[in-house]
Amino acid sequence: MEKKPDPPACASCESAAISENDLPATEEAWKERLSPERFYILRQRGTEPSGSGEYLHHHEDGIYACAGCGQPLYDSTTKYDSCGWPSFWDSLPGAVATRAEPGAPEAICSRCEGHLGHVFDDGPPPTGKRH
Repeated sequence: MEKKPDPPACASCESAAISENDLPATEEAWKERLSPERFYILRQRGTEPSGSGEYLHHHEDGIYACAGCGQPLYDSTTKYDSCGWPSFWDSLPGAVATRAEPGAPEAICSRCEGHLGHVFDDGPPPTGKRH
């Protein structure tokens, strides 16, 4: 089987990337760096309204990165239509960590610990997961 070529990295993601040494050290510093909506979602574990996200119907090849620190998180080849939010059946190796929460584990960026959503066991093959 021929390997599919790696998707191109998103140029805006690369320019938004910050090194681990330059991550904001306090929530106040995150508040200064992020828009109010992004701060609410990433740092206060908020949720955007279903069907409202700019990447819900985005289907171009590429890499989805953390809106907080720019770390690559998901490959577009793992994105699928699901539930009103962008959904992926897997993350890039080491990019997404989880924290135990009632109901479903919380998905967080492994670099900045920004809230990404939750991981459910109702996704498609090959993982059966929905991020």
